[in-house]
Amino acid sequence: MKRFFTILLLAIVLCPFGSYAQKAKFGHINADEVMQALPGIDSIEKVVREMQAELQATGEAMADEFTKKQAEYEALGSKGVSAAVIKIKEEELSNMYQRIEEFKVTAQQDLQEKYQELLKPFHDKVLEAIKEVATENNFTYIFDTSILTYYDQGEDISAKVKTKLGIK
Repeated sequence: MKRFFTILLLAIVLCPFGSYAQKAKFGHINADEVMQALPGIDSIEKVVREMQAELQATGEAMADEFTKKQAEYEALGSKGVSAAVIKIKEEELSNMYQRIEEFKVTAQQDLQEKYQELLKPFHDKVLEAIKEVATENNFTYIFDTSILTYYDQGEDISAKVKTKLGIK
């Protein structure tokens, strides 16, 4: 009886290792390449370019105003204006410069957020297609080759994912 329990215990302990003996199946894809092939992706770039042009025009208007105020400030020195007025103008210029710098940072963040917001549905669609192809073809891992340094093994699933997405 003792021997039976020992064999049973050994079988229970060793049984899970049998599932690890199966060979893992690897696949790879360049998700960025697939995304660029999706219909409608070019509309994102158009929207972002338009937003960028609008922000750039605003930034240039702010810079022009700053240049104008700076020229006025520089002209004050030759007019013999009091130190108090010059100090006030310096503070105005400093504040204006600070607002321009803040605008640059905010504009860049807004552009990035808008791009990510518009890209998300496309990204989700590609990710879902990758998951479906991986499940249907029993892949253990799918790697994105756009971030891999080296890959030699595995199957390129780009064509399968493009087919799943209806891309020719």
